[in-house]
Amino acid sequence: KNIKLGEVQGLAYYKSGKTDQFLASLKAQVEKNPQDKVSWYNLGVLASKDPSKTEEALRYFTKTVELDPNYGPAYQNMTYLLMDLDNDSKYIDQYNALRKAQKSAEANKIMEARRARFAKALPYAEKWYAAEPNNIDAVSLLKGLYQTARNEAKFQEFKAKEAAMQKK
Repeated sequence: KNIKLGEVQGLAYYKSGKTDQFLASLKAQVEKNPQDKVSWYNLGVLASKDPSKTEEALRYFTKTVELDPNYGPAYQNMTYLLMDLDNDSKYIDQYNALRKAQKSAEANKIMEARRARFAKALPYAEKWYAAEPNNIDAVSLLKGLYQTARNEAKFQEFKAKEAAMQKK
């Protein structure tokens, strides 16, 4: 029943590769302590590993930021989930193949869907940056998102921020 002991036990499960036991210990942790943002976050990370559990992962990350609106890693993971980065290169390959085959309308649909995913992720990327303004990954990602969204002013702003951060 000891919360700290439960955390240590869960960590031991995780490090030994016992994912099911780790998941069960995390669920027990949030049941005992619903204010435990790290356990909610870890539930989100575990759920995000399974493409069929994207919505579940988003719920866990949402709970995390409800508990701590400045928890950057949760916003980062929400951004990446919504962008579907694991499959992005596949979408780009499909787009390029369709363009080569001179199927512009189909290629444009793929690019429009990509822009829509990125637009849905943009508010979470902005919150990630707000929580971690010195995180170059957040800055670089926002630069790319603004470029994809064709927001030239914001793209230039974040391009300059990225360049300044790289000089440090």
